[in-house]
Amino acid sequence: MRIIFLGTSDFALPALETLLGSEHTVICVVSRPPKPAGRGKKMRQPPVAEYSQKNLLELYQPEKLTEEFVNTLRSMEPELIVSAAYGAWLPEKLLDASKLGVVNVHPSLLPRYRGAAPITRAILDGMDETGVSFMITDSGWDTGPVIAVYHERILPLDTTGSLEERLSIKAADKLIDVIEGYSTGILIPEEQPEDALYADKIKTDETWLDWNMSARYLERKVRAFQPSPGARTMHCGKLLKISSARLSDCDAGPGEIVLREGLLHVGCGGEESLEILEIQPASKSVMSAAEFLRGARMKTGDKLENH
Repeated sequence: MRIIFLGTSDFALPALETLLGSEHTVICVVSRPPKPAGRGKKMRQPPVAEYSQKNLLELYQPEKLTEEFVNTLRSMEPELIVSAAYGAWLPEKLLDASKLGVVNVHPSLLPRYRGAAPITRAILDGMDETGVSFMITDSGWDTGPVIAVYHERILPLDTTGSLEERLSIKAADKLIDVIEGYSTGILIPEEQPEDALYADKIKTDETWLDWNMSARYLERKVRAFQPSPGARTMHCGKLLKISSARLSDCDAGPGEIVLREGLLHVGCGGEESLEILEIQPASKSVMSAAEFLRGARMKTGDKLENH
């Protein structure tokens, strides 16, 4: 098949690589435009665009998917469009630009966790399973008919980053079988059940750690916000991001710091507390708690706060 690929983030890369290594032809790649990133706010290409440039693929990065641009894609006579983590709404005219429509890769078990942050929300909610769904894109947010679903366990130490990597590999492993099964009529798309759950985009306010919450929930929150945007707290008016933590039996009140044998514990709501393993001070790199304590003015009895 002649295929157009839409993708932007790291999640999409294994799928693109799989298509390029198959008998099908990727006639072009469509990705989002570069964005300012880092302290210097230099323009940075998204991973799919960078990969496409290095491998001399025909690449388009429109600000908007205008009618004129969709007509350009249509003129290439694609038989199928595959999308994975493209990051923008697809207009109806694009959905009709190929004979077989748009097959989208979504990292959840649809209809659970439709939307922008399905992996993060699954970890936050304490789910023990998620997966990858292949669906036909329609005019809704992840509401189209599902071609195939593949399950994946959420491991106790999974972060959003580690789980996303495994799901991206699983999606790539299954992609060719799915698109070939769909194109030949072996796999028939089925309408989704109505009991949908939405995974809204993560807001900055959600990243703050409320030390009155249970240690188990806060430990999930730390993992869910890794590698980005990071779980936040304050100490003496300075921002800290907690990068890694584990449950502890240290006796302390909510937000209360206990330094014991070179270890950093923080009290939470309920009987358990957290031991902080890795931490990122403002404008610095992630470091171990032991390394942080060597240079920090922190003592037992201090408090960590929300804002």
